[in-house]
Amino acid sequence: MSTDERFLRLLFDGAPDGIFVADADGRYTDVNAAGCRLLGCTRDDLVGRSLSDFVAPAELGRQEALKRRLLEGRAEVSEWRLRRRDGTYVPVELSAVALPNGSLLGFVRDITERLEADEALRFSEAKFSGIVSISADAVVTIDDAQRMTFFNEGAERIFGHSKADVLGLPLEVLIPQRFRATHRQHVQRFAEGADTARLMGTRKSVIWGVRKNGDEFPLDASISKLAIGDRRLFTVMLRDVSERKRNEDEQRLLAEVGQIIADAGPDYRRLLSEVADAVVHDIAECCSLDIVQEGDVLRLRVAHADPAKLETCAALERRPLHGGNHPVLGALGTTGSRLVSDVTPEYLETIADDCEHLRLLRSLDLGSFVVVPLVAREKALGTLMIGCSRRSRRYGAEDVARAERLAGRMALAVDNARLHEALERALQARDNVLGIVAHDLRSPLNAIMLSAELIGRRSSGLEPQDRQPIEGIRRVAARMDRLVQDLLDVARVEGGRGLSIHRSLVRPLAILAEVIEQQQATLLESNRTVTVEAQAVTPAIWADGARLAQVLDNLLGNAIKFSRRHITVGVAPTGSEVLIWVADDGDGISESDRPHLFDRFWQAAAMADRRGAGLGLSIVKGIVEAHGGRIWVESEAGSGTTFYFTLPVEPQAECKQTAHLRDPPRGSGSRLSGVGELASSGDQPCSRDPDSRSR
Repeated sequence: MSTDERFLRLLFDGAPDGIFVADADGRYTDVNAAGCRLLGCTRDDLVGRSLSDFVAPAELGRQEALKRRLLEGRAEVSEWRLRRRDGTYVPVELSAVALPNGSLLGFVRDITERLEADEALRFSEAKFSGIVSISADAVVTIDDAQRMTFFNEGAERIFGHSKADVLGLPLEVLIPQRFRATHRQHVQRFAEGADTARLMGTRKSVIWGVRKNGDEFPLDASISKLAIGDRRLFTVMLRDVSERKRNEDEQRLLAEVGQIIADAGPDYRRLLSEVADAVVHDIAECCSLDIVQEGDVLRLRVAHADPAKLETCAALERRPLHGGNHPVLGALGTTGSRLVSDVTPEYLETIADDCEHLRLLRSLDLGSFVVVPLVAREKALGTLMIGCSRRSRRYGAEDVARAERLAGRMALAVDNARLHEALERALQARDNVLGIVAHDLRSPLNAIMLSAELIGRRSSGLEPQDRQPIEGIRRVAARMDRLVQDLLDVARVEGGRGLSIHRSLVRPLAILAEVIEQQQATLLESNRTVTVEAQAVTPAIWADGARLAQVLDNLLGNAIKFSRRHITVGVAPTGSEVLIWVADDGDGISESDRPHLFDRFWQAAAMADRRGAGLGLSIVKGIVEAHGGRIWVESEAGSGTTFYFTLPVEPQAECKQTAHLRDPPRGSGSRLSGVGELASSGDQPCSRDPDSRSR
């Protein structure tokens, strides 16, 4: 054997694929080692046999056709299943050709791994196709020309198109006309960029789709690209977020309406107007608000998201509402919501009053609307209408529910505003009545007090017991005058005007002495004593002296009524304030009654048989707070009661007090007319700290 023949034999035996050589009849004359391993046979087992000995009986016809084509000079590549010696079959790829000498040469390769890989790929593709097919999201594949090559079932459900309708069409047919040019540019920039995937749109820049029926809706969208050879494919994932966006818009609107209600206060006309503007900004394209006032239905506001329709809205606002077919009047008549999901030209003709009204309604271009009544306390106060254009979408039951939730908040705000207006009118009427009553009562009261004063002067020589009726008349008249003043003060506070305060520099200790002196007759009659606790140096305060006297007179009068024997009053500086207190040794106030002490017209059960209207402490609190001070009470059942209040000190306005009747003398035990006891604590600091007391 020559060298070349030995080299060829080495190549033949060392080849990784099986090499089979056959004669013209197809019988093997030679086979290499790889071919023997492939079939599990030896060379002797294979020589003299043919392909027909190793194929399934059903493929014998293929074998004869193969041999015929080879003898015709054609090369063949085909796949076969060959039976191994152990009876199993192995898939192979056969590449065969006829040699010039008439022999047949075949290269046989085991393709088991390739077929397994192909099967795995087919399974994966089938699995992916199944997942994509049943996905609720739209999955759309487009080519470089942005034409759709894949359109899954989710896309069919979302957009309303069938796969057959859109394959081959541009992706932009799924986008509203006004956004198509911009959308095409965005996809082109992404195709030319380095990113392989990105989101399309943001929370502030929503992607909009359009259904087959023309309805527009918001989308979450993402896009990815894949290069296959010289081709690029783009996969677009689209999710309908209409419901999510409507919920977000509703929550944002409700929060905005809450702020509008807070800012508008009792002005419900301003409130409704601002709500209409917010509605067309967040959840609708058109909004109208009507209000029921004294039996008539008044159109308060018509708003539209399109500025070009402002004149139409203004014209509709000026038109009165009438006609039995109008949906607003229908909603008011039944206090039930009205949904018109498809506004047809024929429908507009049924609700229009005349040709001009019909023209205005048509210019709004409404495709769907909802009318809901504003109901509070089972009474219709007005209506809210929200509408969308024909190109947007059709309203349904969920939109009615959203409108009703909004209307519920608006109705409560309107009802509260109207109640506030009614209260204001009632308060004004009450103030007018109180003013008249005060004027009419004070004229005879002044006459009574003047007469009592004249009688008192003429009877100066009478015995004290003979003068008691005259003093009683004076006290009763003064009490009636104070009651009239209390009623007027309460009216001023409730009317929001506040108490009249005329400030000047006053000395609280001097005013306290005057109040005690005025209460001498009552103290003597009730056998009560008063002790004054004060420092020798007490700052002046910037206050209304008459109002301060009113506070002290009220607190001292209460202490006289509820003490057993002794009352303590005091004044002490505490930094930038002066602390004043009035304490009695009475039965005290129960814990349950304490929170109500400063309420108007309130009296504890234990006080029910006492004189008064329950206004004194309320007025006291108003006077103290009008000065910028604080007032509180400390009491325990059986241990007496102490009222504390503070008033601000005018900066650098201190004055030293001298020891006389108006400013108590130093030392303790000084007696005032044998009844009221004044005691000074010298220059020692007062132990009472207002910040340590319960407020």
